[in-house]
Amino acid sequence: MRKATITFLLILAAIFLFCDAEKLFRKSPAIEEMTIQPKQVNPFDTVYAEVKATNPEEGILSYEWSISPDQGIFLDAIDNPAVRWVAPTAGGDYTFKVKVSNSYKSTERDESVKVIEAGLPIVRILSPDDGDYFIQLNEITIQAEAFHNNGINKVSLYIDDQLISEKSGSSSNQYNFQFTPDTTYLGKTEIKLTALANFSLTEGADSISVFIEGILPGKVNRILNL
Repeated sequence: MRKATITFLLILAAIFLFCDAEKLFRKSPAIEEMTIQPKQVNPFDTVYAEVKATNPEEGILSYEWSISPDQGIFLDAIDNPAVRWVAPTAGGDYTFKVKVSNSYKSTERDESVKVIEAGLPIVRILSPDDGDYFIQLNEITIQAEAFHNNGINKVSLYIDDQLISEKSGSSSNQYNFQFTPDTTYLGKTEIKLTALANFSLTEGADSISVFIEGILPGKVNRILNL
């Protein structure tokens, strides 16, 4: 009885090994070309995607398209070798992925398209607060965030409409500036930040007003080490 059980198990193992070996030597479809046109679009533009593939095995190929992030609309069934896709309103990089399969194996390829969003960047000054008071010659730290789906090209700091400093866009969306009001600043002072979006070059802004208090001339000399 034990011998029969062992023989049965050996036969099963041989069957599984044979099936796996057969699949192992089967070949995957070969993707020869993947076309995405155009590569840079505006919201609601149509993108054409096509894949050309050959099958080293007998039978027909099947196709499956997807987009990441999963936005926009496919105008055609995603099981075709060519599809059309309508871009969403949200800008950013979208990745087309196609999976080509035969009866045994599959091959995948992906390629990206950029959607240019025309909306203004979102800019928000986090600190200081509107209406805060400061003393001349004391450094003011300005904290802000700026965001756009296509990324930020640069952020600029203006004090009373005068350009003080600029910084390149950051993936963290966080920006810090330092400004020391000299003796030319007194009373109500505007702090404004502008952010320029990549590609569309639209500009968003936020501003607050703070109050700079003057100091006596003697104190000015001590602060300046005169």
